[in-house]
Amino acid sequence: MIFSEPFFLFLFLPLSCLIFHAVGKRFGQTGALATIFIMSLIFYLPWGWWMTGILAASVIVNYISASLMLWLPDNRKHARAALLVAGELYNILTLIWFKYNVFDDLFGNHADMQSGAWIIPVGISFYSFQQAALLADAYAREKTVTKFFGQLSTLKEHISSFVKYAAFVIFFPQLVIGPIIYMKEFEPQIANKRFGRIEFRNFAIGFALVAIGLFKKIVIADNLAPGAEGVFSSAAQGIEMHPIAAWIGVACYYLQLYFDFSGYTDIALGLARIFGIRYPINFFSPFKAVGIIDYYRRWHMTLTRVISRFLFTPLSIAGTRFAAQRRLPALLAKLIGLWLPLMINFEVIGLWHGALSTFVLFGIIHGTWYVVETEVRTSKRWKAWKRKTPDWRRAIYGRIVIIALMPLTFALFRADSISTFGFLLEQLFAGNWAADFGISVRVIPFILFGFFIVYFLPNSVELLKNYRPGIMTFANKSYGPNLFKFCWRPNWGWSVLFGSAFVVCLYYAYRQPPFLYQGF
Repeated sequence: MIFSEPFFLFLFLPLSCLIFHAVGKRFGQTGALATIFIMSLIFYLPWGWWMTGILAASVIVNYISASLMLWLPDNRKHARAALLVAGELYNILTLIWFKYNVFDDLFGNHADMQSGAWIIPVGISFYSFQQAALLADAYAREKTVTKFFGQLSTLKEHISSFVKYAAFVIFFPQLVIGPIIYMKEFEPQIANKRFGRIEFRNFAIGFALVAIGLFKKIVIADNLAPGAEGVFSSAAQGIEMHPIAAWIGVACYYLQLYFDFSGYTDIALGLARIFGIRYPINFFSPFKAVGIIDYYRRWHMTLTRVISRFLFTPLSIAGTRFAAQRRLPALLAKLIGLWLPLMINFEVIGLWHGALSTFVLFGIIHGTWYVVETEVRTSKRWKAWKRKTPDWRRAIYGRIVIIALMPLTFALFRADSISTFGFLLEQLFAGNWAADFGISVRVIPFILFGFFIVYFLPNSVELLKNYRPGIMTFANKSYGPNLFKFCWRPNWGWSVLFGSAFVVCLYYAYRQPPFLYQGF
């Protein structure tokens, strides 16, 4: 089941809301979470029994590991550590097996992923990472985790705790593509005495976010898809292209991936809000970023913080200590304590999407770019130049770098092999101007509309900022012209606007292309 299906929008979602409200009003938190658990299972079942079995096994194994760690006393350090390692190994190894064993080798292609014929269990990357973070918090006896699991002294308490835990992991708004939420963000909300009831305020905010997300996905991303597909398919077949057509295809994918993924996140935030839960913000105008450092504080933010917490930070601390203990030269110390951890961090981000040579190179490029920008921004020359130039001018220069390089790295991400990407680069910079244009000009209005939204209109978080649409993951600066810094209000004018946007979405709803990130 996907969010853009009429069955989901007009049957599953309203029915889930009604049952949630009725059960939550009668049985409180436990009943509301049990409803979420059951409805989320029903939501996931259409993907197949075997995928549901893998999800269930993951939930059970992680629940047992976490509950035993919480049950064991502090003086059983070795047993608790063994449970942590066992649980994390289960998450990592199942992720590796299902995400990387499905490919013949590292240098295979991902045509099946791009066409939607996925073998990878849907959502495995996201629910594995979410549970891996929870296990670490359970080992540390983080107070919200301890409170959430409860005493666990009787069978009834275990059953209740398991249902609550399963609801936390498989809640259908975030199950397939995130965002990744921590228990410290989830538990205080369900502990609220109002949880379990549908409230008009939450419904209005939720519907606004759902309408925005559906519009991004169905109207913009899906109408850009043919332009991207035509160009990248031609590149894979070695067909010469008109350079302008090649650039149009790259622009189509650049915008398609953003509107597809951020659209899903808006829908996820909106659906969760309808049920009274605020999720972490996953996107905050990443294409307005003034550099790659700023970009990764705005794109897929919940993944960035998880990988930074569990990979970069420990590696950086360990490398810095190693260099200090051995009194290594400054350059070598920086290599071990900063550059190498950053490169590993970005290589994991690349490989997280799959075991392909294009993803490996993508990680290397973004890692190198991040290291270079880090060094530039800490240099004396940069600091001196920063004192002499206004913020707006540096922001323009930074965005020029982003718009010049980022679409090409997205093209690498989309290409089915490095050789295909190399051929595409030839068409972009030294293509045959006499070749057939080979791409429909109908995508051009959607490209222009997409760039207008990206660079001029407020994002969904800015638009609903007065109503706290989600939990701020990072503190990001708000960019955009003052002329367009308007805010949403729960009134008839905005209701008509978003209702109209929803009707436009229904016009295109006969198409049911899945969300791109379901392939990762």
